[in-house]
Amino acid sequence: MDQPELREFWRLARETMEGGGRSAFSFRVEDASTATALGELLRKPIAHPARRQISLARLDEHVRAHGSSLPEVLESVHGKPVGMATAQEASTADAVLKFALREHGLLSRPWAAEWIEHVRRYGKIPQPALPMIANQAAAILARLSPEPRQWTTRFALAGNDLDDGRPLARIVGTALRLAGTDWERVGVLPDAYSGPVLTSQGYLTLNDTLDTLEITVVRSPRLLESGVPGPLMVLPDGLTPQAKHHLDGRTVRCHHDFTPDGIRVANEILAWTGGTAWRMSAADYREAVATLIARGVELPTLNSRPETASWDPDLAETMATTGLMVTEEHVLPSLL
Repeated sequence: MDQPELREFWRLARETMEGGGRSAFSFRVEDASTATALGELLRKPIAHPARRQISLARLDEHVRAHGSSLPEVLESVHGKPVGMATAQEASTADAVLKFALREHGLLSRPWAAEWIEHVRRYGKIPQPALPMIANQAAAILARLSPEPRQWTTRFALAGNDLDDGRPLARIVGTALRLAGTDWERVGVLPDAYSGPVLTSQGYLTLNDTLDTLEITVVRSPRLLESGVPGPLMVLPDGLTPQAKHHLDGRTVRCHHDFTPDGIRVANEILAWTGGTAWRMSAADYREAVATLIARGVELPTLNSRPETASWDPDLAETMATTGLMVTEEHVLPSLL
């Protein structure tokens, strides 16, 4: 990261960080070598000549992807630590953030110290508003947990304050990222109504209840239409957020296509639910292929090897060797 082409880039980054009043700086990319060096750092193509607006927060994320942090890189490049011009204000911000976390029992979390530093440096929250927003963020974070998930929406948690781009959404999202999770994994959906899930009860949203403890998950609506026995959930687009909500805590069996996408989605569903595969073994696949060919059914060609099926390690090899795909519609009579 200490290439000569980035010398001015790092000088501007330090100047912006130590100034304390700005969250971004402007950098002129003059030539191809500078564009290449900056592109490697930011992990994307950079045009030249061009002027780039560089956010300190985004720059810190890119640097961390390389195994360091922005203050550490600046200290290494310039041979001295970053000094904050607003030391007293920084101290006050630290105290406010620590107090908010402590009040909600979060100060000892592994991500707390890094979150405090990130919010202080890059949160772009005016000092007078920080106590209120910090307390609001800590209260929300204290409610969110992967186990047990309590499904809700951003609006239900904090109204419009958790819309993308707002300060509260930024710092709560940062805490989730530092904790190794995200909104969906802790059970927070963008809203209650997008992507309703089709079941034997009809379409369900976050505000509806699935009235069964055992359910079969399939891909094709034809299975629901044809009366395959048992409560069904139809997921033509894979494991959606609404589906995750309704499948939590239920006993699940899963059937899908014998295709690369079908195996991938079934793996995701079973990993999320701890469920079991239904009529999806290598033997089931071989039987289906033999029966369909004998009946003169033309099966689509398998052009790529599926990933290993978590429920049957022989399935991917059997499919790759046979070279044919079988959909749920193909085997519908055997599922009735």
